[in-house]
Amino acid sequence: MEEDMNISELLKEVVEENQTRKILEMVKESKNLEEAIKKIEELLKK
Repeated sequence: MEEDMNISELLKEVVEENQTRKILEMVKESKNLEEAIKKIEELLKK
């Protein structure tokens, strides 16, 4: 049971890190803050 929780926690961390990387890439690719915000809002709607 404890091992399952550790795997779940690790998976959660990896997912959060990947999401952060995705958001960072969107910001880098945006021309300005407004465009970045729009891209992130679209991501959150999914």
